Amino acid sequence: MSVPTEGEINVHGSLDEIVARDHFLNKSIDEGEALFRDNSAYYQEDLMWMGPRAFAFYLQSAFNYMKSDDATGDDHFVACILDVISFRRQEQEFVLAHDCAMELIAYVIDHIDKFAVDHDIYGNLLQKYEHLRSQLDGQT
Repeated sequence: MSVPTEGEINVHGSLDEIVARDHFLNKSIDEGEALFRDNSAYYQEDLMWMGPRAFAFYLQSAFNYMKSDDATGDDHFVACILDVISFRRQEQEFVLAHDCAMELIAYVIDHIDKFAVDHDIYGNLLQKYEHLRSQLDGQT
């Protein structure tokens, strides 16, 4: 998959898409990962609003960040990505991101302790990820 174009990031011209475009335009998967390493809480919101093809592309950047040591203890990011995938899965074009989302979900489930989830803030994220996996299982 090639780097998303401006029109694939900013499909509708919304302010949120414009911000995502400003952050991610012409960025490779590795460069997208560097953004998440720099400030995961700030850049995760862009995944919610960028176009579907761009989301599918940069979800891999987010996943690569999650697998890195830099994501250790980043329970906020893990909670936010759950919400992003839950929201985006309702789109017809989610099929583009489905496989990556399933791999990401499996990784979080298998490595939940890595993220040091504060249950008082986020509740039982493991259970929430397991529920999301069951919702996505078979959805393509």
